[in-house]
Amino acid sequence: MKYRLSDPTENKAARNRLYYLASKRRIVDIKEVRANRTLAQNSYLHLIIGAFGLNFGYTLEEAKMIYKQVNRDTYCYKKKGRVFIRSSAHLNKEQMARTIDKFMTASAEAGFPLPLATDQEWLMQVQNDMERARHFL
Repeated sequence: MKYRLSDPTENKAARNRLYYLASKRRIVDIKEVRANRTLAQNSYLHLIIGAFGLNFGYTLEEAKMIYKQVNRDTYCYKKKGRVFIRSSAHLNKEQMARTIDKFMTASAEAGFPLPLATDQEWLMQVQNDMERARHFL
């Protein structure tokens, strides 16, 4: 169960639960829950990556790789001399916003400005285009 420790009632409930489990000598996992990206951010990112891929002739997987290459400072890390690419699931809202902005800038510089999250008509068109081209993406 998740407890908001900023709420006095939930804070007390969390302590009581921990004391109870400690008295039973149970094994517990205590970890911080961070705010991940929002569902709206995720949907928007998927649409602009798809729009980029359609415009430049890449599959959705290829376009995702380009997005991560553009944001290599966020996604790539080295371990034992090898380079690995992390999942976007590990990003929080602020990190996701920065990577989206950077990708939008790179796409505009390549000649294809991507729609803003507020441009619902354009995003709907992108979604329809992606549906029609699903077998290519």
